Amino acid sequence: MITLQQIARVAKCSLATVSYALRDDPRIRPETRTLVQKIATQLGYRPNPRFAALMSHIRNSRPVAAGERIAFVWVHTPRTESAKDPFLQRVFVGAKARAEALGYGLEQFWTAERGMPDRRLSEVMKSRGIVGMLLSPVMHESEVTLDLEWSYFAPAVIGSARWNPELHHAGHHHYLAMQMTLERLAAAGCRRPMAILEADVNERARRAWEAAFAVFHPSREAAAELLLIGLPEDRRAVARRIKTCRPDALVVSAHAMLEQLRAMDVAVARELPVISLHWLPTAPEIGGVDQSYDMVAANAVDLVVSQLNSNETGVPPWPRMLLFPGRWVEPAVQVRLGR
Repeated sequence: MITLQQIARVAKCSLATVSYALRDDPRIRPETRTLVQKIATQLGYRPNPRFAALMSHIRNSRPVAAGERIAFVWVHTPRTESAKDPFLQRVFVGAKARAEALGYGLEQFWTAERGMPDRRLSEVMKSRGIVGMLLSPVMHESEVTLDLEWSYFAPAVIGSARWNPELHHAGHHHYLAMQMTLERLAAAGCRRPMAILEADVNERARRAWEAAFAVFHPSREAAAELLLIGLPEDRRAVARRIKTCRPDALVVSAHAMLEQLRAMDVAVARELPVISLHWLPTAPEIGGVDQSYDMVAANAVDLVVSQLNSNETGVPPWPRMLLFPGRWVEPAVQVRLGR
């Protein structure tokens, strides 16, 4: 069996350098990594999986340096919005609790700050010794690009938006959430639920809501006519659509969509029970799907910490995607549009 010591002798470098190079650690110069990996291949080196598992355990059990912090980067989100939005605050609280449980602190940064271009933000975080980085959900975009110095950081994204480059991320499983919603409604006797979805959120979700609605609708042949993506400004058009489709329940993508329908005074829909795909504790009277983004954010912290413990930085060659369907919440009362 070829050992690391043998590779080190042939490569004329230290044992530690060989170990880091074989893990593709960026602290080793690219040319040295390439040389060590080439020599290892030529010698027929094969890692011992039991030893690798032991070393991983040792690294994962390392004590966290006192005061070690993870950056929580609010992406294209102003300070005021990050402080006031209930969804975003739930995200941050979940991430903070998990980071502290693992011995880390969170330090907040905002890409929307004046005089803080992406490269400057990279330099600020580097100067503070921060390597781990959590990237917040984006609220107004389906695709995101940041010009950060990725090779230095161990990043993970909270949410489902497309990123350039693609990174590890934890998000909500919109497809399974819609499936769960339709199955619950079918069990309650609904045969013609209608979904009204925010167009931008559906796009950020990679149209997963839309796809699941078509597949799992109780009356599959009627699914297309019972799906409305985005609300037209003409309230009469909305009323006509609902009257023509004759739904027996309304599924909305968020409480804000319900408020828009009420503001439009869509009288024909007033008696329909309403379910939200984005249930919030601030509106417990509405049932639906709790996306549990505090837990999603906690899992994004785990993605960052696993990279830190494995000395991994930079854009991952194979990004991991952790998706969670959330949990079903029964309404405190039966909400209808006319309430």
